[in-house]
Amino acid sequence: MKITNARHSSRITAFTGILLALVLAAGCTPKAATGTVDVPQGNTMAQDIQKGTTPCKGIVPAFVLDGKSLYIMNTQATFKVTDVIDTRTVRADTTALVTLAGQTSKKQLSVVFYLCQPLSDKADRSPDGTMTYSSAIPQKDVPTPTIIKGQTYTVTGILQPHWQGIPLIYLPSAFCFVQDTANESFFYGPSDQFAQEPSSIAARKVIEEYFKYWNGKNLAEMEKRMTPNRKNINWGFDAIDYVKLIDINERHSQEAPGTKTFNVVFEIKYKKGKSSSIDEGRVSWGYLLKRDNANSPWLIYDWGGGGYDW
Repeated sequence: MKITNARHSSRITAFTGILLALVLAAGCTPKAATGTVDVPQGNTMAQDIQKGTTPCKGIVPAFVLDGKSLYIMNTQATFKVTDVIDTRTVRADTTALVTLAGQTSKKQLSVVFYLCQPLSDKADRSPDGTMTYSSAIPQKDVPTPTIIKGQTYTVTGILQPHWQGIPLIYLPSAFCFVQDTANESFFYGPSDQFAQEPSSIAARKVIEEYFKYWNGKNLAEMEKRMTPNRKNINWGFDAIDYVKLIDINERHSQEAPGTKTFNVVFEIKYKKGKSSSIDEGRVSWGYLLKRDNANSPWLIYDWGGGGYDW
């Protein structure tokens, strides 16, 4: 009987030892590591132009080539990243349905992003296959922006003029990708190429008329398009040769209900050189409009030099 108990105890001890060894082995098994994948080097737009392989017709914005010229963001939307072609090129689809100017049907729109500052030539691939791409130009004290294939982002950029086929959107850097955490779905772009909501058209018209009357030195009509607290301003009409409206782009970023903000580019010429606080030549200003309700007119209530960030 004692021998039987001893054998039984030894079996339990052996089984316990094997079980403990399995547990320890499982605990020591290394987790699948993140792999690194090479990302093809993308050409700069200047290289594509030199080779005659630029994917678009028309004039490429100057800042894309020199990295320092003035630009205004004119396109903002929620996009799902579908592919990263190389360090300069990203493909994405709008999450919102888009209507092209002159058309009535809505559809998701595929676009190509060109990054003026490239991505790293190395990407991280996690065990589940997720691909993460990082900027090749990190900034001090700022987290390096990343782009994850399959994720949705709010992206702000500059639409290539006269694009054909697939819209090309220029992004100054990967910081233009902001991960969408609010589950939004929207698209805003130049009104001459994409349909605009009626309220935006009405507000834009106010700015167009305002500049027409500014150039015509018609103070009464200008003031009809401003809030009462902005009246009786001395505009120095006698010193102005002309004021020419060049471009208007609506800004969309956490605006309060009943308000709209536009980035406006205009040119002002004085008869005898600069004669006011506004610099002579091409100027970029931000214009803020508001209305009391859906049936009241839009009025300009503020403006400022330098425009507004999206």
